[in-house]
Amino acid sequence: MNPNHLRTFLAVRRHRNYTRAAEEVFLTQPAVSRQVRQLEEELGVRLFEQIGKSLHLTDAGETLAVEAEKLLGAMERTTEAVRSHRSAERGSIRIGASTTPGFYLLPDLLGQFHRRFPKVALHYTVENSLRIEQMLVRNELDLGFVGANLSSRELELKPLVEDEIVCFTSPSHRLAKVRRIAPSSLEEEMWIIREKGSATRLLFEDWLLSRKGAIRKSIELTCPETCKALVRAGIGISFMSVHGLRAEIRAKYLVKILVTEMSLKRPIYLAKHSDKRNSPVMESFLAIVEIALPKLTTPRGYGGR
Repeated sequence: MNPNHLRTFLAVRRHRNYTRAAEEVFLTQPAVSRQVRQLEEELGVRLFEQIGKSLHLTDAGETLAVEAEKLLGAMERTTEAVRSHRSAERGSIRIGASTTPGFYLLPDLLGQFHRRFPKVALHYTVENSLRIEQMLVRNELDLGFVGANLSSRELELKPLVEDEIVCFTSPSHRLAKVRRIAPSSLEEEMWIIREKGSATRLLFEDWLLSRKGAIRKSIELTCPETCKALVRAGIGISFMSVHGLRAEIRAKYLVKILVTEMSLKRPIYLAKHSDKRNSPVMESFLAIVEIALPKLTTPRGYGGR
């Protein structure tokens, strides 16, 4: 089975369109169609079916997609294992992070790494925790940094530092003057929240539900900085990692809301595939993480009111 044909097949599966798949893999549309047809002839099954104007995977296609991702990931890891003997001065590294570490913790570390190893190609992705997990399993990332205990058995997790989720609002909001509020009293508030798949959102919603509370009204966003901007404008309240609020709380642009019995602490994890061998480049980056990350997360000026 030709690995290039499998990569082409997966591109068609992602786009559900031969033309867009061809653009991704730098082939012509007829070449893509021909490779898929050759795969079907080799396997003796249909992989796609056209229903109206829509392209759909068959059951056989679904099975092949799962196995092809595993096979291609294993092939890439094998190549990396051999290349791992090269120097840390050159090469590449693919780092992914969920929003909290991705926005507020990793950039400084990446800067230190780049200054130390300027010739290393650095690829950086910030997505929600679920997406980072999927990318690690498919070997699209070398290392991941997440605020969720990922479920895939193919991944290894190592807790790095502690994070805490807090509620916050604008100093002009009425809750800014309340000394402490019960979780159930927050139901009528307008919440500015992250999208589904966010580990921060899942952790907070589970806690709120356990305290007989719920989010009734909300504006859903994918960017935490936009969440902070809307809260600062007085539109509502929100919750976030305390690491993402340091500057605004110190400047008194935002204030913490003290919620009864709310103590939402969690580790920030380093995640990688269990079959992944650390290259010299990865080892060099992890050494910087081990030394510098605790200094970045030392509580300074988080404050309250």
